[in-house]
Amino acid sequence: MKQVVRKIIKETHNISDEKPIYTLLLDMNSIMKMSLVDKRLNCDGLEYGMVYQTLLQIKKQLEKKDFNFVYAFYDGDGSGQLRYNLYNEYKANRDKNYSNQKSEYDKKIEAYCKKVIEYSKNKNKNKELVRSETEDESFERQRNIIFACLEELFCRNLMCDDVEGDDLIAYYVKNKKHNEKIVIVSGDRDLTQLIADDVCIYITQLKKYITPSNHIEHIGYTHENVLLKKIMCGDVSDNIKGIKGLGEKTFFELFPEAKNTKLTIDDIIEKSKKLVEERIKNKKKPLIVTQNIINGITSGCQGDKFYEINDKIINLSNPLLTEDAKNELDLMIHAPLDPSGRNIQNLYNIIKENNITELIEESKFGEFFSSFYKLIDNEKKYAKK
Repeated sequence: MKQVVRKIIKETHNISDEKPIYTLLLDMNSIMKMSLVDKRLNCDGLEYGMVYQTLLQIKKQLEKKDFNFVYAFYDGDGSGQLRYNLYNEYKANRDKNYSNQKSEYDKKIEAYCKKVIEYSKNKNKNKELVRSETEDESFERQRNIIFACLEELFCRNLMCDDVEGDDLIAYYVKNKKHNEKIVIVSGDRDLTQLIADDVCIYITQLKKYITPSNHIEHIGYTHENVLLKKIMCGDVSDNIKGIKGLGEKTFFELFPEAKNTKLTIDDIIEKSKKLVEERIKNKKKPLIVTQNIINGITSGCQGDKFYEINDKIINLSNPLLTEDAKNELDLMIHAPLDPSGRNIQNLYNIIKENNITELIEESKFGEFFSSFYKLIDNEKKYAKK
């Protein structure tokens, strides 16, 4: 990563409190994974579709707004480790393996993947272009190309070991300037817990900007209960277990007011007690799920610390960061970028060296990246202050 200017210089670049600042925060792993659907190949038989689509997503945002700063936040090596330390079932349903020991399941999956790759190679051995990478290798190679391109385009890249991009975004939002307007780009709807009057999120799948005023319309309930709902119901994609027997549908059936009114865990527990009392009064057996809510019963490994643990691993108002990550962020946020060594010729060389066919032709290259020129100009002017 190219360096920002030293902290002592940053202190001389106080941003005016009068003029609004517009900042774009990119959840890079979410954007890149969405872009994997593009399987176009270069002349070497290597995929570059993720590079093209990711840059295209950023380009489209820059066409809509004149941003002062753009930050690209990535999941670092071992990302999720801090949550795993609190909850050792975190992402156990994915390919995450935070321990040094591989399970028998992991070994079998690896063996199966090797067989599939070998079969694919044999099947295509007579074709001119043969896929020579695994999906992980392709993802990492393309990510590195994107990282290098964004450096030349004056986007502020950051990736920290053991830390997830969501937490870097959350820390930034928590430490924003009071006159700063933020747009987050992500496919992760849980990030809507961060939205406010001056923070919105562009959900890539919906192709819509989600704000406090339209969250109910597009997501189905108030943004003020995003955190609460996830704590109570868990998250299947991250293998975070919620209250036993409580899914999203049941949650809103039992607590319909959660769609429009901000609630707390205590509110949910108190209403659950009333629901139990009502059923007993009507000579009905209490619902097991309401008793589970009252007692914090889960099928996960949280034990009797269910509410405490789920809050820690889900609540982005307290992002999980290493000290190194905090230091990197504090040095980077609003610091002037050193413009030396960054230029469009370097960018073109990266595109050409990696045979990004769609952009090698100079006219297409110039037209595609013209949307970044205003950002580059803004950053250069800021560095000269």
